Amino acid sequence: MKRLIARALVMGILWAITLAALASRPVAAASPKNEQEKAVAQADHSLTEALGNADKTAVAALLDENFEWTDVNGKARTKADALENLTALSKDTGGETGVMTYSYEQVGRVAGTHNNTHFVRLWVKRPAGWRAFIYLETPAPASPQKPSKPRPGDDVCENPCKTMPYTPTTAAQQGAMDAWKGTKMAEWKALPDEWKNYVGESMVVISPSQYLDKAGRLALLVSQKDAYGTGSPSPAVVSMKMYDFGDVVIMTSHHAPNAAGIAAYAVRLFTNEEGNWKIVLSSQTDIK
Repeated sequence: MKRLIARALVMGILWAITLAALASRPVAAASPKNEQEKAVAQADHSLTEALGNADKTAVAALLDENFEWTDVNGKARTKADALENLTALSKDTGGETGVMTYSYEQVGRVAGTHNNTHFVRLWVKRPAGWRAFIYLETPAPASPQKPSKPRPGDDVCENPCKTMPYTPTTAAQQGAMDAWKGTKMAEWKALPDEWKNYVGESMVVISPSQYLDKAGRLALLVSQKDAYGTGSPSPAVVSMKMYDFGDVVIMTSHHAPNAAGIAAYAVRLFTNEEGNWKIVLSSQTDIK
């Protein structure tokens, strides 16, 4: 009996030591990136909820002073315009599906689908919290995009392959600009091995003709090369703006009409990945 009691005491002491060691072990901190994505998702949910309740005050508090909303027809509205058209904005954020959130330090990306329309909302981190900066809608493509046969004159590409109607004012903007020119040159000449060097793994391409991730867009470029050996230049940039948020740059641009005579508005997002600037979003819609 004494032996059993002694053994129990020893086991109890060992168990107490084990519990003490576990209690003193530092708990692994939650990933900041995941916490940031949660914060962006919560802010986005608060916005859609406020819109659903027609709470103009709450909506106004969540929109950045530079907020811009461009609908599926290419019509752009400022923050003031959006607040005056709260019902229309509310309809454009109802019944959303496939919503995915991604964070890039000071910028958050929320993308999904609504009524056969793809959308992206960009959030920026301000001292007072996360604020909606850009909301862009794009009609869902009717069918997957196929390689395009080059047309006469496609062997020339000055803008946007070499020059832009915008002069970067910071090193970040210059890095983003160089990365985008890199993708434009690679798409023009159908050079998939070069293109992928300027593109982040979280890349999403959204346009009336395609909705692709990096792998999907790369596969399309490979098909273009296999089919024709070269590509076609993108429509020229007419005007452009760039916004810095630390190691992230947001670019907005208006483009000249394409071969079908349709002009476009685009939003792009770039991030600095260990010294290399890469594009992680290219979203555009036609201006009707």
